[in-house]
Amino acid sequence: MAKLNKKFDKIESLLQREFEVTETVELLTQYNKPVFWSWGCERLLNYNNKGLLLLVNGHHHKGWVLIILAWNDTYSYYLLEGNKSFKLERHGVYFDQLQEMLDKDIEYIESYKS
Repeated sequence: MAKLNKKFDKIESLLQREFEVTETVELLTQYNKPVFWSWGCERLLNYNNKGLLLLVNGHHHKGWVLIILAWNDTYSYYLLEGNKSFKLERHGVYFDQLQEMLDKDIEYIESYKS
């Protein structure tokens, strides 16, 4: 992880608590599979059991997404712009909202309904 720590030096300050990253991955990949795969996810990385990094290639966002579990048991996520800044951040996301909210920020287009 040393290479990632150097590349994303702001990530460490965002991490809050350890969580079962595999459960979050299962939620994202199994709940509605087509939604997850529409993000063009190339990599999933467990960041010291305190964060999940996804490398996505979606319509609205291409790059890294960091998902963390906050002290209040809700998720926060950050869309990373390049290596140093954040394009967007969301807080207070409940477990059952995570995939839908991420989809709106990564890929979803209204015309997909038709």
